[in-house]
Amino acid sequence: MSDRAVSEVVSYVLVFALVVSTVGIISVSGLGTLQDVRNDEQMENAERAFDVLADNLADIHRRDAPSRATELSLGEAQMATGENVTMRVNVTDADGTWRSKGWKIRPLVYTGDEDRKLVYEAGAVFRTSNGGGVRITDPPFVVSEDRVLISVVGLNRPDRQSLAGSTVLVRGRNRGTTLAYNSTATDVSRVSVSLRGTPRTTLWTDYFEESGFDCTDLTDGIECTFDPGSDIDQVYVVHHDIRVGIES
Repeated sequence: MSDRAVSEVVSYVLVFALVVSTVGIISVSGLGTLQDVRNDEQMENAERAFDVLADNLADIHRRDAPSRATELSLGEAQMATGENVTMRVNVTDADGTWRSKGWKIRPLVYTGDEDRKLVYEAGAVFRTSNGGGVRITDPPFVVSEDRVLISVVGLNRPDRQSLAGSTVLVRGRNRGTTLAYNSTATDVSRVSVSLRGTPRTTLWTDYFEESGFDCTDLTDGIECTFDPGSDIDQVYVVHHDIRVGIES
């Protein structure tokens, strides 16, 4: 009888241990899966918020709205203004005379888990992770065989800014628009755009090359040239000065 009782106790202990270990394994793996799902959902929500952000800033640089504000829920993410990026536009006429104008631009950077980021830069929106990325929104440029419009969305602030936790408000204020270059005659032979200081050169290169530019790598950026000969009869280069701030 005692041997049978011991056997039943051992069996009970083994079964109980198996149940406990199984529950533990399922709990740990399940929690990890739930965490991944939550992070993915938060990133998708942030991407939709960046779509709204891009539309609100477009109200400023396309429709001359005085200001716009966009609310973003961060959770465990971070919202920041990045290091300045320099965008320069060069226009060359048929005689070889060229004009050059450059601006410093602040990107807006949302950083989620595993260094996944959403970036608003010069009117374009990018999503990056693990060294790769995709372009979500094109910059407000128009490029065809006879017409080039470079609309530079110049977000600016004197210093960098970073906030984390809860909800933030990204506010843009219209500080004016400057027509840097315009031509409605067939005297322009080449238009080039350079970006320096951005870590998203590959994504910018993809955009410009899809638009008909030829791009060259620089030590700290890229330069992309549109060169259809003397067929361009409309060229506009416009800079939109937008003061940006992040408020808690």
